[in-house]
Amino acid sequence: MAVVPSREHPTPRGAERLREVEAAPRRARGAALIRDVILGGQDGLVNVLGLVLGMSVATGSTRVVVTAGLVALLAESIAMAGVAFTASGAERQLGATLRRTLDERREALARVRDSARRERLAEAGLSDDVVALVVDEAEAEASTWRDQVELMRTALAPVRETRPVRAAAVVGVSTALGSAVPLLPFVLLPISIAPAVALVASAVVLALAGMERAHTTGGRKLRAAVEMVAIGLVSALAGYLIGLLLGGPVS
Repeated sequence: MAVVPSREHPTPRGAERLREVEAAPRRARGAALIRDVILGGQDGLVNVLGLVLGMSVATGSTRVVVTAGLVALLAESIAMAGVAFTASGAERQLGATLRRTLDERREALARVRDSARRERLAEAGLSDDVVALVVDEAEAEASTWRDQVELMRTALAPVRETRPVRAAAVVGVSTALGSAVPLLPFVLLPISIAPAVALVASAVVLALAGMERAHTTGGRKLRAAVEMVAIGLVSALAGYLIGLLLGGPVS
C-alpha cells in the first residue's frame, strides 16, 4: 500500500514547506528583536537629543544639561520597558486566545467534513481501504495548506512572539543606550562643541539604524536612513527652538 504523504512521510515539496514552517518562528523572533531595539533606541535618542539641545541653548550649563539628560534617560527607559511589557503581554494573550478559538473551530469543521466525505465515498460503493486512503490523502493536503497559512502568519508576525519580560528588557536597555548617544558629548566635551557633536553622532546612529531596518524589512536603505535622520532633526530643531524662546541665565 502506498505511503500517504503526512508530517511523518512528507513529499519533497511538503518537506520543503515543513522546513519553512519550522524556520519561520526563528525569523519572526529575530524581526521582533530588531523591532524592539529600534523602538527603544530611536525613542530614547530622539527624546534626549531634543532635550539636551534645548537645555544647552537655554542654560549654557553642562551640569544642568547632564542632570536633565540623566533624568530623562532613566525615566524614559523605565517607561518604555513598562510599555513593552504590558503591550507584549496583552498581544500574546490575545493571539493565544484567537489561535485557540480558530483551532477549535477548524477541528470541528474537519470532523464534519471527514464524516460527510466518508459517507459519500461509501455510498459510491468504494471499499473501506479506498475510503481510508482518499480521506487520509485529503487530510494530508489540508495539513499542508494549514502549514502554509501558518508560515505566512508567522512570517508577517501580526502577533508578538517575544516573552513580555524579554521585550521589556530589550526595549528598556535599547532606550537607555539610545539616550546615551546625545548625552555623552555633554559629559565628555565642553558645552561649546558638545551640541554639534551630539547632533552628528545622533544622525549617524539613526542612519545606521534605518539601514539595518531596511535590510531586515527589504526596503530601500537610503530612504530608511533619511527617514530616521529626519525624525531626529525635527526633534533637535524643536528642542533648540524651545530653548531659544525660553532660555535665560541659570541662578
